[in-house]
Amino acid sequence: MANLKTRFEELIHLEWGEFLKLEQDKSSSVDDVVLCSLIRACTDTDDISAIRLAFDRIDGLLETLIEIKVPKFYTRYVKAKDIAIEAGSKQLSAGNDVKEEPSKYDPATAKLRETLKEMRGLPRDVIRVVLLYKKRLERDPPMPVETQPKVKAVICANLLKHVTKGRFQAIELVFNQIDGKLPKAINLLGGEDVYIDDYTTLTAPANAELGEDGVYYAENQLVTNIWLRGFAQSAKGLEILAEGLEDND
Repeated sequence: MANLKTRFEELIHLEWGEFLKLEQDKSSSVDDVVLCSLIRACTDTDDISAIRLAFDRIDGLLETLIEIKVPKFYTRYVKAKDIAIEAGSKQLSAGNDVKEEPSKYDPATAKLRETLKEMRGLPRDVIRVVLLYKKRLERDPPMPVETQPKVKAVICANLLKHVTKGRFQAIELVFNQIDGKLPKAINLLGGEDVYIDDYTTLTAPANAELGEDGVYYAENQLVTNIWLRGFAQSAKGLEILAEGLEDND
C-alpha cells in the first residue's frame, strides 16, 4: 500500500471528473477519503491553512534561511592621496544579454509549486475558467467542458482567487511558494562595521573607495576572516548565535 504522500501525488494529477468519481466511490479506502476531504478543503473553502498543508505534503516544507549579518572591518588610509592601479585589469565585454530560458513546465508531472508558478504567468482569466469548469463538472448531469482541469490546477486557482480578493494569508503563501520564505536575520555586534585608521600608507589599494570625508577606505578581508574564525570557535560566539535564533522564532 502506498503511503499518503505518494497517494496524494497521484490524486493531484487526476482530472477533476476522475476525482469526482473517486470521491463518490463507496469502496474507496480510508486513505482516499482523508485525501479527498483535504482536496475539498483546498478547493471549496477559504481555509488557506489546508492549501498550505497540501503544498507542504506534496512539495516538502520550505526551508527557512538564516542570514547572519557580520561586521566588516575596513582600513581608512588617512594620508593616501590616490589609489594603486590594478595590473591586468580586464574591460567588461559588451553584448552579454541574458536570454530568457523557455518554460520547463510539464503538465503531466508538475506538482503544486510548479503549477502555481506556471499559472501566475498566465492571464488572470485562467482562475475564473478553471473554477467555472470545476462547477460545470460537478453539476448533475455534468456539463461538457473544453478541457478538464487537473486537481492541482483547481487547488492553485482557488488559492489565487483568494489572492485577488486581497486575503493576506493567501498572498503570503504565494510569495513563500514562489520566492521562498524571508530569511531570519541575526546581527552580530549590532551589525556595525569597524574602521581602523592607517596613517602610514600613502597609496590606497586598488579596491579602495573615496569616502564622503575625502579619505580612501577599503575592506580588510583578512581581518574580517580572522574575526569570523575566532567568533565561530568561541563558546561565547555560539551562545550569541543561539540567542539570535531564539529571538527570531
